Amino acid sequence: MAVELGEKNQKDDEVDILTKITDYVDKQLRLFRNVSWVLAGAGIILIVRRTYVFRHFKVVSDIPKEFVAKNITFRGHVCEVRFDNTLGVYHIPLIRRLKYSSDTEVSKQSSLLAISLVGVEFREGGHEWLSGHLMSTDVKITPFQVTKKHTLDCMVYKKKNWFSSICVNQELLRQGVAVTCHVPTLVNSPVFQKLQRQLLKAELFAEKKGVGVWKRPSRVEALQKKMSAPISLIKRGLDAFKYLRSLFSREATNHKEK
Repeated sequence: MAVELGEKNQKDDEVDILTKITDYVDKQLRLFRNVSWVLAGAGIILIVRRTYVFRHFKVVSDIPKEFVAKNITFRGHVCEVRFDNTLGVYHIPLIRRLKYSSDTEVSKQSSLLAISLVGVEFREGGHEWLSGHLMSTDVKITPFQVTKKHTLDCMVYKKKNWFSSICVNQELLRQGVAVTCHVPTLVNSPVFQKLQRQLLKAELFAEKKGVGVWKRPSRVEALQKKMSAPISLIKRGLDAFKYLRSLFSREATNHKEK
C-alpha cells in the first residue's frame, strides 16, 4: 500500500510539473503575441508616417524631397489656371481626413500648389486650352524638379475614362498649342528622357496633322500667296514706268518753253 501511495504521489508531482510548464509556455506565447501586435502596430504607424498618407501639402516647400527625387505621383484638384500658364492645384492627401473634405473655397485658394508643365513652351491657344479642359478637375501629378520661381515642374495627368487617362503635357503638343523645350537640369533623369521622347512624338503628330502652330495654308491660300508676289512686282513696275513718264514729260515741257 505504501509503495502504491508513493507511486501515486510521484505521478501527481509529475502532473503538477507538466501543468506548470504548460501554463508558463501559454503565458509566454500570450506575451509574444501581444508584443507582435504592438510591433506590427508600430510598423504600420511608421509606414503611414513615411508615406505621408494623411499629410496635406499647402505650398511647394511642404513636398518632401524624396517625392521629387523619386517622381512619386500625388493627386490634386485644379482651382486656377494662371496667366503665366501655371496651375493652382489643391493637394488631395492619399487618405482624406474629414477636415479636408469640409474645406471651403476660400481656404482652398490660400493653399494652392504652383504647378508648371515640364518640357513644353506655350504658344497661341495654350492658355485657352488649359482653361477649357483643366479647370475644376482632379488630376494626378508627377513631380520632377522645383524651379527657381518656386514652382513644381511636373507631368500632369487627367482622367479620360474609367480605364485610362491622358497626359496634359502631351495633349498640349498634340493640339499644336505648345512646343517641346530643352530642360538642361533634367538631362540626367532617365525617367524624364523617356517622357521627353513621348513629347517629341506628340509634337511630330501635330506637325504632320498641321494643327495649331503647325497649321498650313489651304491650297487656295497658297495659290493666292504665290500669285500675289508677281502681281506686286507688276504693280511696282507700272508705278516706276508712270513716274519715269511723268519725269520725261516735265523735261520735254521745260525744253519747249526755253
